[in-house]
Amino acid sequence: MATLNLNIEQIIRLVKQLAIPEQHMILQAIKAEEDTWWQNRLNYGEIQMRSLSTTQGLNWDLMTEQEREEFIDNILHEQ
Repeated sequence: MATLNLNIEQIIRLVKQLAIPEQHMILQAIKAEEDTWWQNRLNYGEIQMRSLSTTQGLNWDLMTEQEREEFIDNILHEQ
């Protein structure tokens, strides 16, 4: 199978040559990949927050949203 090396501008020009429904399909596929990436990042961050709260004697699952926000704010502003 041959490999085609294109730069981003060439890819954009090719996509623009497609009919609108096909362009929409491409955008949906890209959006799905992005959503998956963000969900993975969110899951990783939550795991980290659970672990960090546990090391400080807190239970992430029992904390209110306000307590979580204060916890994160304290972490961000520690010197």
